[in-house]
Amino acid sequence: MKLICRKHFVSILLLLESPKSFNELLKILKAYPDTLARRIRELSELGLIARDEAEGKLRYRLTEKGARVAELVKGIEELEKRIEEIID
Repeated sequence: MKLICRKHFVSILLLLESPKSFNELLKILKAYPDTLARRIRELSELGLIARDEAEGKLRYRLTEKGARVAELVKGIEELEKRIEEIID
């Protein structure tokens, strides 16, 4: 649970369902560059995302393991919505 509570951790996983550049992520998340770079490094070290370079452009994408984790995160979000519906 410590991992998914880190700022932008979940958002990055969900955004990378389609490959994105650092600047695209920065713009979407409105994150500090240092924070985003640190989170990308952590996700990469965990084997959840990978870097691809094509036509001189660096983009990040989910690995197979990252895609599985992203699916679990979506399940958690759905569970949260259901709980909120019950409570409200």
